[in-house]
Amino acid sequence: MRRIMMAGCLATAMLTGCGAIQNMLTDTTVITASRPFQGSPAENFADGADGIVIPEAGDVGNFSAKDVKDAFQMSKRLLEAAHLDQQTLLGGKPDAFANLLDPEQRTYFLENLDSTDAKKNTRGWVTSFAPGSAELVGPAIKVQSTMSAESGKDEQGRSELWVNYTIRLVYAVRPAGKEIPIIRVMAFVKARHEYWRDEPGDPLRHWDGPSTDTWTAGTECGSKDRFVHPEFVREYNSIGQTDAYDDNAPALKEGECGSVAEI
Repeated sequence: MRRIMMAGCLATAMLTGCGAIQNMLTDTTVITASRPFQGSPAENFADGADGIVIPEAGDVGNFSAKDVKDAFQMSKRLLEAAHLDQQTLLGGKPDAFANLLDPEQRTYFLENLDSTDAKKNTRGWVTSFAPGSAELVGPAIKVQSTMSAESGKDEQGRSELWVNYTIRLVYAVRPAGKEIPIIRVMAFVKARHEYWRDEPGDPLRHWDGPSTDTWTAGTECGSKDRFVHPEFVREYNSIGQTDAYDDNAPALKEGECGSVAEI
């Protein structure tokens, strides 16, 4: 089954919303290397992969509880590879993510990785800080997520299993090679992974599917290379701030920028 693929922002193969939200933190000195998440809602999030919680699996449509459990586990692996892999995060080749993709989608992903054509560039399917721009502070990345399964259909009306997820990740970073400033950057993705069989009894295939909302906060707006550029030097315009931790905030349009209160 061949599918149409489009480059997106962060971990999406198709895109309905993408943007950057500038962090309006007014005093970066309160963020320390020893406790980089102190005072932030993210302080109470789980660390790393522990924040990607797999729910209890049951039958969904034509897919058995085992199928659903296997799909949840693959979705967790995809999310870890896209947003927690150190090589990928620091701007390197996202091998961990590419190796998990269906062979057909992997080919497209690698052929268009870091393309000069922003519409094709697949770097945005993963979280990657621009090479040499930042380093992570401390061992923890704070993660909060939800995951659920539903019955869906492909473009030809054939049965699929959809794993819908929302994931919010908060990274503490500083300029590469420097001690300060330390800031927090957030990545948010609301999207799905799609699972199906070509024929009954075949192995379950999977696809990194479309998003409904995807953005980063604490980053520069207008990035054309699909890398994440932390905004270490900020403007302090407080007009129109929103809560970066609000799952019900309106989705950003592609290329749109906004502002948030402290991450």
